Amino acid sequence: MSITGGIIIYVNLWMIILFMVLPFGVTNQIDSPDFQKGTDPGAPVESKMKKKILITTLITTVIFSLIFALDKLDLFYIRKLLF
Repeated sequence: MSITGGIIIYVNLWMIILFMVLPFGVTNQIDSPDFQKGTDPGAPVESKMKKKILITTLITTVIFSLIFALDKLDLFYIRKLLF
């Protein structure tokens, strides 16, 4: 796996996992006791993006490390899957 290929795989994995992590722990405005009129009832009360980005990065790093190790040990050859 080249450096460019590794970066592309990591970024793609990161984006997929981010979209999987985003809905965890979201509380809508309408479910909150402090609902304010004039706000969108579906808007989250707290997004907790720093925590979600950290969790996404940790999960992505573990999965990418596994893919990288399998590729380096020739147990998982990415080029054979593509061509």
